[in-house]
Formats: sequence, C-alpha cells, structure tokens
Amino acid sequence: MSKNILVTGGSGFIGSHVVDALLKRKYKVTIFDLETPKRKDVKFIKGSLLNKDLVKFALKKINSVFHLAAVSDINKVKSIPVKTIETNILGTTIILEASRNLNVDRFIFAGSVYSYSSAGNLYTTSKTASELIIKNYQLLFGRKFTILRYATAFGPRNRNVDAISIFVKKALKNQDLVIHGNGQQKRNYVYVEDLAEGSMIALKEKTKNKIITLASNQNVSIFNLAKIIIKLTKSKSRIIFDKKNRRIDDFDSYYIYNKKNLSNSINWKPRNDLKNGLRKYITEKYKI
Repeated sequence: MSKNILVTGGSGFIGSHVVDALLKRKYKVTIFDLETPKRKDVKFIKGSLLNKDLVKFALKKINSVFHLAAVSDINKVKSIPVKTIETNILGTTIILEASRNLNVDRFIFAGSVYSYSSAGNLYTTSKTASELIIKNYQLLFGRKFTILRYATAFGPRNRNVDAISIFVKKALKNQDLVIHGNGQQKRNYVYVEDLAEGSMIALKEKTKNKIITLASNQNVSIFNLAKIIIKLTKSKSRIIFDKKNRRIDDFDSYYIYNKKNLSNSINWKPRNDLKNGLRKYITEKYKI
C-alpha cells in the first residue's frame, strides 16, 4: 500500500478534504501548495508547480500523488488566461515528468465533469488537455494513473464564489437571488466530504489507468437550486433573472447523469443527496 502521499493543492477546498480522508486512513501526507494550510498534522512544502527543482524535492520518497492544484475560479481564469494555461497544463506536465523520473507509483489527477461537455471554457480546456498528456505518459512510459472527474463540489471550506455559497448567503439575508440567464442550466453537485471519500478509490489497483467519474445521479437546474435553498433557509428572497449578463462561456448542461460514465461501476455513490448536503453545509457554516 502506498504510504507516503503528496497532495498538490492540499490547502484548497477539495484538497483539504482529500487530506482529511488520507489521514483517517493513516497515510503520511505532504501538502504542496502556494497557500499555507490551516493545520499542523502534515508536512508542508510551499511552492509553485512551475518550480521544477522544488517539485522534484517534494516528490522524494513519495509513493503516490494526488494532483489537485490548479487555477479553477472561472473569474480568475478569465483574468489570467496565460497563467491558467501555465499552471494547469505545464504545471501538470512538470509534476508528471518528475513523478516518472522518481518512479512514483501512481499519479492521481483531479479532472472535471466539464470534460464531458462539447462546450467549453479555458478551465475545461486545460483539464481536458492535461488528461490527454497523462494518458500519453501511460502509453509512452507505462506510468500508472487514475483520473477522477469531479462533479461540482460544495460544502465546508469553500471559496464563497460558487452559486451555492452565494445563494445561501443572500437567502439568509432575504436578499434577491440573481440568476444569469434563464436558470435552466443544469449542474451536478456532490458534498465535498463525499467527493473526498470517493477519491480514495483511486489508490486501489482496480482503478489503474482508468477515468472515474465521481458524481451523483441527480442533476439540478440553477433555478431549482435557488428554490431549494430558499425553502431550506425559510427565506423571503426573490429569484431574479438577469438574461442580459449571462456568461458567454456558461454551459446549459455540462454533465448529464449517465450510468456508463458513473461511479456505480466501482460501487460508489455519495452518502449525502443535494438537500441533505445543503442542510449540513448551512448548519456547519452558519451555526443554524
């Protein structure tokens, strides 16, 4: 069993929960990140994925890598496109090459269900390109990988820039919930702790060189999401549609539940459905 694991982006939203899941299973974890983690129970190396020497140093005596570090905030992606490509594609290639040179056993990559869509934005493109590079490394060099295509995560430690966190915050203040577009855009949400637990399947031999989708069997429109949040928070908020300012790179449905793509083949499903996950998130974050 791989004992020493490096988690890039381990200080971030999903990454910090993946670290929790690994520690619960008694793995020795090293976090590689630009952001200092709010914990003292792991080894921490501060640095950029573009620093080749530091990446090599971080990978010494590492058995497996969970690579979650990326520029993922859509607004940030649009403002720093070159940096996004450098970090998400070149950064992935640098750590992949270093893993090959140091004979790291397994490279586990945090992909996205965005990759199932024919539409796309720069974030999607960077994730899909990275997947292709990883698969080529397996073809050319025999490197073992597992790609985890994550649904949209929500829950504790989020960055407060996603629809759920924005809607909940406004609903608790009885403020209008503004939807850009007609609200029929569909999303697939998974509570972040469930996503982290599901990620542990990537350490098993049966997921070697496979793409695993971690998603629920429940797609929800942004309009229905807003209605659910209003009901759960007992809010008096109104739902307002801003059809003029819809993002040009938005998706109508970036992922549609499909058993062929899903995690059911590896006997995984999230423990919390959307409503239960929302209740837990609201209770934990706002103490209500």
